[in-house]
Formats: sequence, structure tokens, C-alpha cells
Amino acid sequence: MIKFIKNNIFPLKNYDIKSCCFPLLLLVYGIGFIGVYLIYMLDIREKQLIKQVLYQKQIIAFGIGLALILVVSLIDYHFIARISPGLYVIGMGLLLICKYLNNPPIYGWAHYTARRWIKIGGDPALKENNPGFEFQPSELVKVALVVFLAMFFFKMQKHIKKLWVLALALLLTAIPTYFIFEQPDLSTTILIVAVFSVMVLISGASYKYIVTFLVIFIPTAIFLFWYVQQDFQVLLNEYQQNRVLAMLHPEDYPALTYQQQNAEQAIKAGGLVGKFMNGMESDRASRSVPVKESDFIFSAVAEEFGFIGSIVVLVLYAFLILFIIRIARKASDYLGRMIAIGFGTMLLIQIFINVGVVTSLLPNTGIALPFMSSGLSSLLVNLLMIGIILNISMQPKKAEAPKEDSEFGFIDA
Repeated sequence: MIKFIKNNIFPLKNYDIKSCCFPLLLLVYGIGFIGVYLIYMLDIREKQLIKQVLYQKQIIAFGIGLALILVVSLIDYHFIARISPGLYVIGMGLLLICKYLNNPPIYGWAHYTARRWIKIGGDPALKENNPGFEFQPSELVKVALVVFLAMFFFKMQKHIKKLWVLALALLLTAIPTYFIFEQPDLSTTILIVAVFSVMVLISGASYKYIVTFLVIFIPTAIFLFWYVQQDFQVLLNEYQQNRVLAMLHPEDYPALTYQQQNAEQAIKAGGLVGKFMNGMESDRASRSVPVKESDFIFSAVAEEFGFIGSIVVLVLYAFLILFIIRIARKASDYLGRMIAIGFGTMLLIQIFINVGVVTSLLPNTGIALPFMSSGLSSLLVNLLMIGIILNISMQPKKAEAPKEDSEFGFIDA
């Protein structure tokens, strides 16, 4: 057993610690530090106990996350990929629990109209005051799905140009995505679809199938965007449809655009250099933004650090994504490259959607800003991804290894 663990789970002799991308870890915790400061600043004048300890919970989460990264970064990503079918099944089980189970000790739980959480313990009769522990299974599922798809494409490399392989990959992705869409969780659904599309593009699939897909997908997407605006549409819930309409006609939906309008005021209040030098006790427009410490924390970034500071934060995120791309290019094999690209795409899309919502470029969705927004499930899952990426960086491609014959050879450059 010990030999199996040393050779398969923690093969330390195979790692090159000097190749570990420590700047990526520093970037993550640098961004996290900014988030903790903003959460503290936003809640410093709040009197509710939950608000007063929110930043402390975030600090504790980052401490737990550092231990998580340390352990996960030493686990061979090949081993994680080998157990990914089991992780996929477990993820499906969690989604089914979330949808169908209603009684303690473990059951699905809803906030407002979205049943996206699993609650452990507590008393459902207490409703919003239910003290049980809760988490979002979709956060775990999307990570497991990336590793599972990477392993699937890796195993199917010899057949990757065949249509049935792509069809099977699509089916395996569609099943958990359907249950996430039904929660409803449109933002995570879009995120998974985007990640799947990029992984297919990088996989080495035949161009003719990719082009055919685009020829079908683009007009279909345009049609669906028109369709969900119609009174007779059946794809979206009423509130989801209204959020799309509110993006197009904000003046007709003041209640739905309230958060974004307040966020716009906070962004304008920040000006060029922000209010950072004014002290934390001065007035902040972002304090009036609902969910300011989570989904709309970028409005606090803009007000606190101004336009220049906002650009700096976005540049930090850009470097984070570039480091991940660099790790993917230097990965020792196809499997590591696919996992890193999948995780990098997931983080990039989350950043794009969150900032797009705060700046009113996209409909309001419930997606967090990676490493900055408060929220235990999202933060720990994102740190888990960083741990796996660091493990990939510690197993770089050997100089003498021949390059793979791939349609996307520039990835190996």
C-alpha cells in the first residue's frame, strides 16, 4: 500500500520543484489579499455579526486553501485523471441529491427560487434560518468534469477525429449540464458549455466537424437569443427571461437592474484613482450594492482603487491566465495540457462574466469573481484547481521528448 501511494499518488521523485510555478500561487494570494481587504472595508461599519466576521471567514478559507494546495499539488494529476470517472459519478450523485432529496440529514436546498445547494443537518422548517452546513455541488462537478473530459480525450486520441467520439463527449457533458441548468443555474451552464467548446478545439478534433459545429451553432445561438425574449418561450424561467430583457431594456425593469445601477454609481464614484487614500471610514457607494462582498465585489474594486486600480486588477488576472497557458504549453503530455487549458478557460470565463455583469454588459447572474469574492465553496474549488495546475507545472515536458503530432502544434511550442 505504501509503495502504491509513493509511486502513484505522491511520486515525489518525478517532480521538479524548481519548475513549480510559484508566481502563479503568489498572484492568486495577491488577488485574494485585495478581496479580503475589500470585504473588510465594505463591512467595517456593519452591525450584524455575520457581516463583522465575513472577512475573517475569508482569511480562514485562504488558510485552509493553502493547505489544500500543498496537498493537491503533490498528488500526481495522472492519478486524479484515472479516478475521474468515479468523480464524475459522485458529481452526478450530488446533483441528483440536490434535485430530488428533501429530508435531513442530507437534502437539496434553495435560496429564493434556485435549488443549487446541498444542506447537511439543520431543520428545513426553519427556512432561511436553517443552521445546517451547505455547499454547491455544481462547483465540484465543473472541476471533476474538466478532468474527466481531459482523460476521455486522452484515451480517445487515436480516434479523436471521428464524429462518434465528439458525440459521446457531448453526451457525457450534457447529462450533468442539464441538471445544473434545471436548478436553475444558467451562468454555470454557459460556463461549462464554453469550457467544453475550448477543450474540443484544443483536443485535435477534425476541423471539418469544428467548422460544421460553428456553422450550426452561431445562427442557432442568435435564434435562441431572440427566442428567449418572446412571451411564448419555454427554455428559461420567468425571472431568467426578465434578466435578459432587463439587460436590453433596463429602463423597463428597475427592480432587476437595481444592483447593476448601484454598481455603476460605485464605479463612477471611484473616478481615476479611487477612494483608497480617504480611509475606510469614509462613505462608499459600493456599500449600498446588494451582494457587494460576492458577485458585485468588482464595483468595490473600481470605487476603492479607481479606473487605474481596476485596470491593474484585470492585468493581474491576465497574468494569472497567461501563467496557466504557459504551464499548459510546457506540460509533459496531452493529458496535462488538456487539464490546464480546461481550468484556465474556466477561470477566464468566470472573470469575464463577473466583470461583464458588474459593468452592465451582461445580464445579472450569480457567478463569483475568482479568488476575490467571498464564498467558501467557490474559493476552495478554485484553489483546488490551482493545486492541480501546480502539479502539472512540476512535471514539465523533458527536452528530449519528441513533440506530439497535433493539429494544434503551436500549443507545444
